[in-house]
Amino acid sequence: MAFNIAANDIGNSMGTAVGSGSLKMKRALLIGAVFVFVGALFLGGNVIKTISEGIIPAGSFTSTGAFVVTISAGIWITITLIKKIPISGSDAIVSAVFGLGIASVGLEHMNLPVLGFIVLSWMISPLIGLLIGFTMYFILKKVFIDKIRNIAFKDRLEKVFSYLQIISSSFSALNVGALDIAVATGVLFAIIGESNEWLNLLGAFGLVLGIIIAGNRVTETIGRRITDLVPTRGFSAQMSAAAVVFIFISYGMPISPTQTLVGSVIGVGLARGTSTIKYDAIKHIAYTWIITIPACIGLSASIYLLITGLF
Repeated sequence: MAFNIAANDIGNSMGTAVGSGSLKMKRALLIGAVFVFVGALFLGGNVIKTISEGIIPAGSFTSTGAFVVTISAGIWITITLIKKIPISGSDAIVSAVFGLGIASVGLEHMNLPVLGFIVLSWMISPLIGLLIGFTMYFILKKVFIDKIRNIAFKDRLEKVFSYLQIISSSFSALNVGALDIAVATGVLFAIIGESNEWLNLLGAFGLVLGIIIAGNRVTETIGRRITDLVPTRGFSAQMSAAAVVFIFISYGMPISPTQTLVGSVIGVGLARGTSTIKYDAIKHIAYTWIITIPACIGLSASIYLLITGLF
């Protein structure tokens, strides 16, 4: 699960840096892996608590349930990773927990208000990302870019922003690590009932392996298939998304960094003009987001009923 989710989510932090030309793919994945590892070890506590006991009471989780949740979300993320479609690992794991809850303890024993807040965060975070991304690039464009007539000076400006792009992508990678460690290991902490450094470390290494081995697949999609990026656009999109994600994870909300970043990239594209956005790619991504929720609910409930029926 950690391997798959990191391979999917590294595009959220490094996709714009690659798409804008600030970093080559291999260097982007290495930098991303380092910051994801740090974020996983030191920043994931609040979100882990939400996933491990916020939806289903911790006492209701069994080792079978934890296995069902991780294998269900893992199967779905593997399918989308093969197809190079950036989905939300948070959507997948929360939906899998919900499917398990329906099949095992019933709706009456689940914390539906927390689930409602999580779903609400899924809906508003990409809209906030879009708004901030649009505003940031629109101001940057009006104040600096449109007023520069000298091509050499404009190139120097993009060079400066290429470094800022790397910084914003690294900040975003910290957030991705904090979210992804919770997505990958949260249900296991529900069984253990206490902090476990070895489990955290194992999950963090899984994240790093996923980034290094398979992180290029979705990074390419986010960086180049939604809208054309240069460092000023990439920085605007990445910094906007990173700020939104950081605020939400501070409150323990397992939001989708993928959806937030795609929203901010669209916002930057809109600030340039609607003709610059590749709507077919967005439609394909959005369709997969929508399908993820019922697919993971159904997979999780079905696998749990199958396992408990057999054994």
